[in-house]
Amino acid sequence: MSRKKGSKLPKNPLFSRPIWAGIFSFVFLFLVGSYLLYQRYQIIKETEERGMVNVINLLEQNLNSSLKDSYSVALSMGLLIDDKGNITNFEENVPLLLEQHPVIDAVQLVPGGVIQKVYPYKRNKAVLGYDILQDPKTRNEALKAIEARKMYFAGPLDLKQGGTAVIGRLPVFKNSKFWGFSAVIIKLESLLEQAQLEKLAGDKYLFQFSKIDPETKKEQFFLKNDLDIEYNIAETIVLPDGDWKFYIALNNPKEAFYELIPLTFFILLIATWLSWMVVLLFKQPARLQALVNSQASELATSELKFRSIFSQAAIGMVRVETATGKFLETNKRFEELSGYTHAELRNMNFKDISDPSEIDENISLMQQLLNGKLREYSLKKRLIQKNGNFLWINLSVSPLWKKGSTTTAHIALIEDITETVLAQEELTHKEKRYRALVENGAEVLTIFSKEGKAIYTSPSSEKLSGYSEAEIKSLNLGSLVHPEDFKVFQQQIHTAIQNPKQPIVGNPVRLINKMGEWRWAESTITSLLEDPNINGIVGNFRDVSEKKEAEINLNKSYQMVMEQNRRLLNFSYIVSHNLRSHSSNIQAILSLYNTTDIEDEKSNYIELLSKVGNALNLTLDDLNEVVSIGTNLDLKVEPLNVNVFLDKTIELLEVQINRKAAIIRRDVPDEMVIDFNPAYLESVLLNFLTNALRFREPERKLEISIKGTRENGAWILFVKDNGIGIDMECHGDKLFGLYKTFTTAPNSRGIGLFITRNQINAMGGEIFVESKVGVGTTFKVCFK
Repeated sequence: MSRKKGSKLPKNPLFSRPIWAGIFSFVFLFLVGSYLLYQRYQIIKETEERGMVNVINLLEQNLNSSLKDSYSVALSMGLLIDDKGNITNFEENVPLLLEQHPVIDAVQLVPGGVIQKVYPYKRNKAVLGYDILQDPKTRNEALKAIEARKMYFAGPLDLKQGGTAVIGRLPVFKNSKFWGFSAVIIKLESLLEQAQLEKLAGDKYLFQFSKIDPETKKEQFFLKNDLDIEYNIAETIVLPDGDWKFYIALNNPKEAFYELIPLTFFILLIATWLSWMVVLLFKQPARLQALVNSQASELATSELKFRSIFSQAAIGMVRVETATGKFLETNKRFEELSGYTHAELRNMNFKDISDPSEIDENISLMQQLLNGKLREYSLKKRLIQKNGNFLWINLSVSPLWKKGSTTTAHIALIEDITETVLAQEELTHKEKRYRALVENGAEVLTIFSKEGKAIYTSPSSEKLSGYSEAEIKSLNLGSLVHPEDFKVFQQQIHTAIQNPKQPIVGNPVRLINKMGEWRWAESTITSLLEDPNINGIVGNFRDVSEKKEAEINLNKSYQMVMEQNRRLLNFSYIVSHNLRSHSSNIQAILSLYNTTDIEDEKSNYIELLSKVGNALNLTLDDLNEVVSIGTNLDLKVEPLNVNVFLDKTIELLEVQINRKAAIIRRDVPDEMVIDFNPAYLESVLLNFLTNALRFREPERKLEISIKGTRENGAWILFVKDNGIGIDMECHGDKLFGLYKTFTTAPNSRGIGLFITRNQINAMGGEIFVESKVGVGTTFKVCFK
């Protein structure tokens, strides 16, 4: 085979050495980028400097405003000094001045340099009599104010009365003679707050505040921060009223540099990329020449490779004459699959090894291939081996002629898929068995997404929920869970997601069915989100309502027994105490009766014995009523209109209400209906009203307010009076105790509130009290 020599490209130093073109391009682009970086850096720095100038100018305005207020106050105090040097009306006028100028913390009048007047007095009285002209720490700055004959601010100084502040001293002259100072004190934190230092600084700037120390002549800094004046580029203002300097600098001076780093990398990246493109562009002619040379070699070896692949392929390959279906060429793997030799196959066509029932489909697809409707096709079919056995194969057919040209032959690829087909049949059989178990089992199987949307639910779900599969798929699973159980159920799902493929067993939760009934269900959640066949969260639910109800009832019974035991124990203590008290009185009276022969004394003892007996009988009646409340577990509960019972109670107490001239205000809605025992409700209302009437304040007209309101779905009753009130600090913890009284009233027995609370608690409600002596009492009853 002859080969023509191709024409060569003209030689050029850049084409022969493309790397130099890339280097020149990189240097040029980098220099251009560096210039752009420098210009950008200058713009950023100018912007930062303008920002610092604007901020420090605003700080200067705020500080000057505070100093002007100080000058105004000092001048106003100077007017309180008459021509003879006497201070007039200091205590009357100064408080108003400080109220009008809140930035000022304190003021002083300092005749002759000695502090004689201060305000506020208590916080500043420690400095009275202090001579500022004799103290080296204050003398220099005080003399500076006298020499300048204007207000001068000293400090910041550590005050004798505590704290750090600046002191503005206005020298006062009377008849051209120095009288003393009118001074204002501004605490350092007040001055900085008025200047809005923190607000102006934010996270972007740092401030520093300094002054030349009059003793050491060194610059003294007063703000605690990391600002290094020598290192940081700073703007400065000078306030001559106190010889202060304020510095401002960037909190992060390298921010401009950091801002340019991404741009620098971008420029380097662009320069490198464009340089590399130049290198590739200059390499293109050489690459094209190499490609031409390599294609000639590839064409020479392509047929050899094809035959090698055809012969050694791991799947069966056959070249077939399309018109007749005869085998033209077969590889070793196909001969192994069919059981025929190469010579035998040369005398056969595809029909000889095909199942007769599948030939028609193969012929139909081949006809479409011939007509140009298909360019390739695949077919799953059975191959008949030489020994008569069947193999399942996947047949892929592709034509060896170009579209529109004459039909010649086609290539067929034969892959043995017998094991795959058998495994698929076994899997299908297992899936049918599993589906039968799921669809007929007692447990509900649900697959849902992270958002709670049902993807699949087993037919048994209709037994538990009453919803069909389509209805459940339209709902969010979370909407079926009881609100009190939702967080627990959500946590169970979260735990399952965190532990893929690990079943997470949770506590029973309540699910609402289609009839609106809550059913208890045990749940096991498994996250199979990463399984492509499931791609969801699998939940197994089992109805345990009967079991859970039994547990709840058992627990209620246990709690009831424990509560009864507690009440009986408390009751035994009360009975023991009260009966022992009465029995001791009876024994003492009988003992005295037996030791005297005087008839008058015996008569007195008999009378005392009668009183003790009456008291004992009253105690037994009280204890009997307490017992009836504590032991009556099957109370009749029915819907009661509070207004109806309130009318009855007010009518019953009408005589007492009129006698006490009490005013009763009612704000109870007609729809206020509660589930309560009728006798208990009468007792509760009667106790509240009789207590209000009994313990009224004699000095004012009795007013009783009764209000009903609804909060969070429950009714609440408020009963408020303006009676004598109760000292809650002393008696709050024993307010509802048996025989606990809090007044000296003779008819106060300490049984009413005890019974009232027990009746309300027995009905599942709660009672709260707010009271203040001399103001009145408010009872709040929360009904179940």
